Amino acid sequence: MRADDIRLLVDYSYAATGRVLDAAARLTPEQFTGPPLIRGANSPRDILVHVLDAESSWRERLRTGGQSDAPDLDPTDFPDPPALSRAWSTDEGQMRAWLATLDDDAVLAPVHRNRPLWQYLVHVVNHGTQHRAETAMILTHWGQSPGDLDLSFYLRGWSDD
Repeated sequence: MRADDIRLLVDYSYAATGRVLDAAARLTPEQFTGPPLIRGANSPRDILVHVLDAESSWRERLRTGGQSDAPDLDPTDFPDPPALSRAWSTDEGQMRAWLATLDDDAVLAPVHRNRPLWQYLVHVVNHGTQHRAETAMILTHWGQSPGDLDLSFYLRGWSDD
């Protein structure tokens, strides 16, 4: 795995998240924050805040060698999709700034349990993929599908539009 490969996956992840956030912005406030449609699930807001929190936490742990004492994000701090989008944009800038400092040697270097950095970063992207899919299902139920979110569609320029 090369540093540019990681950056490509992160680019895709942010683009896919943007599509989900755009679709979420078309929900009513009750649909965005309300009770889950499926027992054991969460609202679109709660799911998306969890993803943002995980991305931020992982970045800080990996960037600092395991030191991250930031408190968990509180979904109630994000009353609507624009508030969440603004926070995500800020966090994205921090992630991209850190990733820009990484070269191939850095992503291949072991960081924890003798696993290379790239494996943790792929986990972060994959975690987001799982939860975007869950959110997309809820959005589709409410008539606001974000469209195809597959990496192959992103690589083709989201040709499903």
